[in-house]
Amino acid sequence: MSRGRGAAARGGAGSPEEGSARARPAPGRKSAPPPASSATPRARPRRPPWDFGYAPVPTAAGDDDDGPLDVVVASRCPLAPDAVAAALGARWSGVAVERVIERTPIFWLRVRSPDRGRRADVAAALSAAALPVRYVASARRPSAAVAPRFDAAAGAAARPEGWTARRASVEDDPVTPGRWFLRDEGGGIGVDRRRCGGGAGTRLGVIDDDAWTADELGLEREVLVMMERPPRSQAHGAFMVAWAVGGRRPGGFRGVAPDASPRLYLIPKPGSCVLALPVAIVRAVSDGADVVVCAAYVEGSTTPMLDDALEFAARLGRRGRGCPVVFPTGREASSPPESLHASFSLGFGEPASDPRVFCVGPGARGEGWFLWRDRRGRSRPFANRGPAVRWLAPGDDITCPLPSASSATPALERLCHAESSGASALAAGSLLLVLSQNPSLRLPELDALVMRTLAPVPPAAPASAEPIADAWDVLPDGRDRDGHNAKHGYGRIDAGRACLAAGDPIALALVSVGEDGAARIWHDARAEGPLARRLYSRRLARWAVRALLADPSLCHGVCALVRHARLTAGDPRRRRAHGAGAVLRQLSLLVRALAASRAAPPPSPRVRDEITALLDRLERSATDAAAVADVESRFGALADIVFAGDTDGDAREGAA
Repeated sequence: MSRGRGAAARGGAGSPEEGSARARPAPGRKSAPPPASSATPRARPRRPPWDFGYAPVPTAAGDDDDGPLDVVVASRCPLAPDAVAAALGARWSGVAVERVIERTPIFWLRVRSPDRGRRADVAAALSAAALPVRYVASARRPSAAVAPRFDAAAGAAARPEGWTARRASVEDDPVTPGRWFLRDEGGGIGVDRRRCGGGAGTRLGVIDDDAWTADELGLEREVLVMMERPPRSQAHGAFMVAWAVGGRRPGGFRGVAPDASPRLYLIPKPGSCVLALPVAIVRAVSDGADVVVCAAYVEGSTTPMLDDALEFAARLGRRGRGCPVVFPTGREASSPPESLHASFSLGFGEPASDPRVFCVGPGARGEGWFLWRDRRGRSRPFANRGPAVRWLAPGDDITCPLPSASSATPALERLCHAESSGASALAAGSLLLVLSQNPSLRLPELDALVMRTLAPVPPAAPASAEPIADAWDVLPDGRDRDGHNAKHGYGRIDAGRACLAAGDPIALALVSVGEDGAARIWHDARAEGPLARRLYSRRLARWAVRALLADPSLCHGVCALVRHARLTAGDPRRRRAHGAGAVLRQLSLLVRALAASRAAPPPSPRVRDEITALLDRLERSATDAAAVADVESRFGALADIVFAGDTDGDAREGAA
């Protein structure tokens, strides 16, 4: 359900060998496909494996400088609207000043006048009146200008105020064909409710420009941003909430994070103003959102205000840990000059390309990029490509969640294309699940954790996609050395892996070495078995995950420990071959490194005390042969449980 608008590009660098005609692909599935070229087929020219027809649709409107005055004045401290009007009134008539945002460190006023004016002149007039201006920007037109830095330290971290969180539910997810996107196979995100939970305690802010059937959602609140009445003509915003969280009916549709609390922030349709999007982001983050997703059409709305809003989310969101903001890749079909191929390119200046944004593309059921079948049965793309794409999430046909199609009966289930919009909603739900497992994760740590647990996506189109309407549509057909592909980003989100890794350092190491099943067993042993549960507290576990993400050497040491456990599980002779005390020595060194790591985040006093006590016990054990044997025996029992499925080990754990 991406909200892109098809258009033919009027500029940009084309590749001469691509041909001389221009193609204008259809923007939606139901429209007629573009006509096939009648030119004589020829071999595709050789290209680097990372290349494709990289020419986005031009979205930037002409500059409105020196037109009727409609600007945003960003200041360094609160300004009285009357003072601003007085400073400008001598030069412009009918000056109207409206307070937009006043939330340290962001202070925005909107200034309008029917008289013509230049932004530089407005800034000069305000400075002459000794008013501390950061910048003056158009309220109606985009700009690639970067906002001057603000003092984030002066602002209070965003905390939930009046936003009620939900408790954990006890409902099960119905198993139907259209809910494949939740499962571990077939291109899904691998949600495992037993170990992922439902996102209880988290809050989701969805930004959209329409929300028909919003009364089906069970919203915590609907917030109007720069509008007086909610738009009710399309269900796009309602779909985003439903796929991420779910509906309100008992037994109804359950999204990725059904226990998260959603708010819907409605903004005006595109074209009238570029101010509503950044205002909505600041509002959602200030209100206490743990994740913000915006899948409305926002191409051509990059501004200094958006720069401020994303910086505010990253620096002050989620109690100062950073609030993730998710955007879809969108779908902008264009054709470079002298080309007969569609480029489907994400512009590098668009909001979704901002490095502070998690840009999500749509994945197919099965594997790969989401492609749709035209009326001739040929596969065509449904999303943009580009250097800024981070991850894939399911965007193929999935259950239509509203209104009555939420029935668990497969015969009553309707399917609809999620596309990149729906993929971003599913990605947002996945982030909520991860944060519910470890709320202390900071934004860079969340990014690193998801990256570490991604499912790889083959760069070439799968055989099931044949025939391809145009082979150029599925370029590039290779990965960079870091694993990135312009269609897939770094891979597909795997919520199951990410949730396992988020809450426990051993589970993180097990997932890192590819032992997902062992990580699940370890998770369950920590939850239910006394031997594993008593090793360390949940508080220490969450902090240690952050430490491993920050310190590669420390993470290597824990991964080496679990590899040793895997190699010796169920084989006492291998254990004895390494000599008495080898495991205890490694454990002591790891805990010592954990305590001394300069890369790890500062531990709380309680975590620091627990690490000190744990290290003291290990060092005392090293001086007692019986204690050494006991520690290594317990380590072997846990290795047998995790890797060998040893029922005797289960019995030993129960006895312990």
